[in-house]
Amino acid sequence: MKTFVKAAAVAVALVAAGCGGGNKPVVPQASAAQVVQKPVGVRAVTPATQLESSVLRATGSVRSKQAATLSAQASGTLTRVSVDAGDTVKRGQVLAQLDTSNARIAVNQARASKAAADAALDGATSELERTRVLAQSGSLPRASLDKAEVGFRQAQAQAQQAAAALDSAQESVRDATLTAPFDGVITSRGRNEGDYVSPGTAIFGLVNTQSLEVRAPVPESLVDRVSVGAVVKGTLNPSGAPFEARVKSLGATIDEQTRTVEVLAEVLPAKDSGARLRAGALVELDFSSVAASGGAPEQAGLFLPTQAVNARGQQGFVWVVQDGKAQRRDVKVERVLPGFVRVVHGLGPAERVVADASLPLQDGTALQVVQ
Repeated sequence: MKTFVKAAAVAVALVAAGCGGGNKPVVPQASAAQVVQKPVGVRAVTPATQLESSVLRATGSVRSKQAATLSAQASGTLTRVSVDAGDTVKRGQVLAQLDTSNARIAVNQARASKAAADAALDGATSELERTRVLAQSGSLPRASLDKAEVGFRQAQAQAQQAAAALDSAQESVRDATLTAPFDGVITSRGRNEGDYVSPGTAIFGLVNTQSLEVRAPVPESLVDRVSVGAVVKGTLNPSGAPFEARVKSLGATIDEQTRTVEVLAEVLPAKDSGARLRAGALVELDFSSVAASGGAPEQAGLFLPTQAVNARGQQGFVWVVQDGKAQRRDVKVERVLPGFVRVVHGLGPAERVVADASLPLQDGTALQVVQ
């Protein structure tokens, strides 16, 4: 026990001598790897003061304002198919014909039934007129007149029923002939001569190639600058052939995922040979002239690519390149177009910003800007 106390006392004395004496404790030197930090290679961008026209374009697709799937309206065997896919047809042109043998027999039967019903109605009419004269003179009782009136109404109803049956039979004959409802091009042919079809069986696809429109999703920040009736320029992909379109309608809702509004624009007739548009083609509509003519405020400010800002809502931060080091800068932003945000507060126009805000950087991290 005494030995342990002596050893502890010696240790305390040595510590006290080290703290109060003239000799300083030896501090280990940091290694070169700990002092020199290897710069992180980054790309840097300067905020743009105006949006380029390329970001004011919307990619859309061409579709026909008139497109239909033509189906059989009656049951029967196709006896004639007059057109094929790719053929140009006119409104009212006969495209296909079904066998009408049974339908025509039904028409003849209905016509004969109508003739009999008309004859019966004529007889009932004459009987009623004669009975009324006799009843008025007192030669016949009132019951006889009532009976004649009932017979007339029955004959009249039977004549009307026969006329309706004849109309139905004649309509069946007309349904056996399939005609084009509008001018256009046959896009598909699903049945051939000899095939049996029933009501609803698709036979042809028909598209009006002269009446086209473009459907394009436009960013919500830009759509307010677009008005119905505005003429915009477009290009066909991938040829780049130009065309013009007039805005026909603006969507009433905003897509929650893409934050865009559907715009429909009617393709205007080409002044010269121009672009040959087809339904289903991809095109680009250029709204830069529309936005510029309205002096859109969305075009003024400081703009950065979305990837350069780490933001949730309007609050976020960027990494500014300051004297070769990273400096975190809190900013306030607002989304203006897909892929771009406008910096409302916290950044100057001449400052350089790291292009990718998701990099694992810290304040003071050494940076090396690369192209």
